[in-house]
Amino acid sequence: MNPEVQNIVAAGKLTAADGEKLSKLEPGVFVVHKSWGVGKIASWDLIGDRILIDFEGKPGHPLKLAFAIGSLEIIPADHFLARRHSDLDALKAMANDNAPALVELALKSSGNSLHLDDLEKLLKPRVVSEADYKKWWEGAKRALKTHRHVVVPAKRTEKLVLRDQAESAGAQMVKTFLAARDLKGKLAALASIQKDIDLFADAKTELIPVFQDISDTARKGVKLHLKECLQLLLARDELAEEHAIPVPMGSMKVSDLVCETKDVLADAVKGVSAALLGRVYRAFPDAFPNRGWVTEILHHLTKTGGRAVAEIATVLDANDELDVLADSLKKALRNRLLSADLLIWMAKERKGLAESVFDIDLGHAILGVIENDHMEGGPKRTGRLQDLLSDDRTLLGEMVLEAEEEDIKLLAKRILGSASFDELTRRSLMARIIKARPEMEAMMADNSTSQPEDALIVSWDSMDRKKLELEDLVNVKIPDNKREIQIARAEGDLRENGGYKAARDQQAVLLRLQGKYERELRNARGTDFANVPTDKVGIGTIVDVEDIPSGEKETFTILGAWDGDLEKNIISYLSESAKALIGKAVGEEVELPTDSHHGSRRAKVTAIRAFKTA
Repeated sequence: MNPEVQNIVAAGKLTAADGEKLSKLEPGVFVVHKSWGVGKIASWDLIGDRILIDFEGKPGHPLKLAFAIGSLEIIPADHFLARRHSDLDALKAMANDNAPALVELALKSSGNSLHLDDLEKLLKPRVVSEADYKKWWEGAKRALKTHRHVVVPAKRTEKLVLRDQAESAGAQMVKTFLAARDLKGKLAALASIQKDIDLFADAKTELIPVFQDISDTARKGVKLHLKECLQLLLARDELAEEHAIPVPMGSMKVSDLVCETKDVLADAVKGVSAALLGRVYRAFPDAFPNRGWVTEILHHLTKTGGRAVAEIATVLDANDELDVLADSLKKALRNRLLSADLLIWMAKERKGLAESVFDIDLGHAILGVIENDHMEGGPKRTGRLQDLLSDDRTLLGEMVLEAEEEDIKLLAKRILGSASFDELTRRSLMARIIKARPEMEAMMADNSTSQPEDALIVSWDSMDRKKLELEDLVNVKIPDNKREIQIARAEGDLRENGGYKAARDQQAVLLRLQGKYERELRNARGTDFANVPTDKVGIGTIVDVEDIPSGEKETFTILGAWDGDLEKNIISYLSESAKALIGKAVGEEVELPTDSHHGSRRAKVTAIRAFKTA
């Protein structure tokens, strides 16, 4: 104890313990106060019961002895704060010339770990100015990449860490992982291992306890912490695959977790990064053997976000189950079960994995979701759908390019009558339809036309034929094509496999045709054309006409949408000739189209009679 202090203790003015503390607060010692920061003991005035301290920006500040003893923390002369107080110019030079050394000094003075916010407090504004700090830190991070014993966090909420260089970096990272008490801590530690895997001398051996711990942790925590356990297994597998590190036998697999949690998995995958999401769905075939995985993976289509939809489609495609995907999407379209994410994916993949189901039905589904959302006070979920319709300038045109005229009219009417769009947007969308199908321009001129009849009128015979064609397509042609794809895939390198490419192209054609047949049959209304009126030309009538200039006579039979037979002069009521004739009475003249481009000929209706089935 200092002799002068001992006298004060002997006089009963200080306790022996406080005397020992005061003796250490001798002039020249650096101290820290929680309010005034770092300072240096300048002098004692024991008779006056005070210590004078030179704080940063506040020299010669007096403190009563008892207060100083209780509030000051002594720091060594090589501490960052002490050096900032005594040799600020040296630290500024270090910041300019050797930023990593400055960061190491700050870490050593802070127990070898430090939040980025705390580093800023140490440096700003005395060592690095407020204006220069952001640029300085970016340069410091780049320089620290070569100083592998300093761990720079990926997130601001995590700490900078100075590793013990006496122990290998790999061993320290393993120790940190095993010491982590919660799943988030383990995920962060595993991310550090992934980032600095090159610091391991023998990763295959050193990571065995890490992989074993991951398996044990996932088995124990899967029911309460499914999302984190899934992320831990996925990150492990990514690390193992990327660096050829074997996973110990008997470890829990992603497929085990998928099988065990199938009823609640869809919610858990929403938090998985895009980089790892594909691994989840690639595990389904192992999790549910004998094609049971197809049913399970399809359940996720309408439950997950857009990124998951893309990965599901990729897995189905890779396993030659694209026809199953197409069938599922078509059913979901008909039942209006598709999420905004799924509809957006289908639109963006219209020339890819969703090509076979991209048609005007998708347009109706998009409008349906937008309108429902609007009625519920939206747009809550469908803002991106509306942006898609507005921003993708070719989407609507491609939807209607091969659609039936009546289907286009129905879609156009929905757009023109929708309260979900302003007038400018409605007209912009209609303009895109007209650009693809110019014959629809009349819809813009008169948007008060009554709603078109959605059903196709067809004969029972033609409906039966169409059903047989669809059955042959679904039960024979598509399965045959699928076998061709599987055989071609088995032949090897798909990049040079012409047979595989041809079979896949044929698959797209067949699936589009299936969608077309199903849509037509869904909209069809069968009839036997019985009891049709004959006062005017209509569906189910036989019409005699006489060419006015030449007197040449001709007979037309106007039947259902699929009954056209030019050799027998049977025409569909949707044909241009039928449209010109329908509604005319005997004696009226009509302009009939000719084979020449936009040509026509004048003719007169001379007789109308009812068509009778054989």
